[in-house]
Amino acid sequence: MKLTCHSCSKPIPAVDINIELAIAKCSACDAVFSFAAELGINERRAAVAQRPVVPEPQGFSVEALGNELLISRSWWTPAVLFLVFFCVIWDGFLVFWYGIAFTQDDVPWIMVLFPTLHLAVGLGLTYYVLCCFVNRTRIKVSMGQLTVRHGPLPWPGNYTLNSADVEQLFCQSKFHQGKHGGRYTYEVHAVLIDGTKQKLISGL
Repeated sequence: MKLTCHSCSKPIPAVDINIELAIAKCSACDAVFSFAAELGINERRAAVAQRPVVPEPQGFSVEALGNELLISRSWWTPAVLFLVFFCVIWDGFLVFWYGIAFTQDDVPWIMVLFPTLHLAVGLGLTYYVLCCFVNRTRIKVSMGQLTVRHGPLPWPGNYTLNSADVEQLFCQSKFHQGKHGGRYTYEVHAVLIDGTKQKLISGL
């Protein structure tokens, strides 16, 4: 599109146009004016203002505090109850197994070493279940930084990115096929200005 001055109708060169702010300056008469109407920005803003408010997903909270934005997500889901039941059975078997192994005389060493992998799985799964009860993921945008933190129990995946290093944020869906159908989960990724991609959040 070609833009002309609202005062003197002279053409405005591209170097005197600010697309982001939708303002321009005429070098012929020094007039500064907005061309938002020509771009339909006012109409788009009005349409956005009329959109219904989308309710926050369960377990999420969003707070805007001045120049800060804080998004918090609870790890708790009803599926955790199944994992609790599974952990009770799994860990109970290991307690029973090692109870026999360490209370009997002349127990073969293979009886102690055999369930080592099962023990590691049980400890890891039990810790994850505890995290699901108490942990939250907090995404904060403030002072030119985007931070992702998981806690209060330690968990990998904490990140701090400078906004100047972020080229794009996008969401990626993943389909998981199960016996009774499928379900989608979502991940949030960041593309940095050096071209690398960083996964910020997964399992949504």
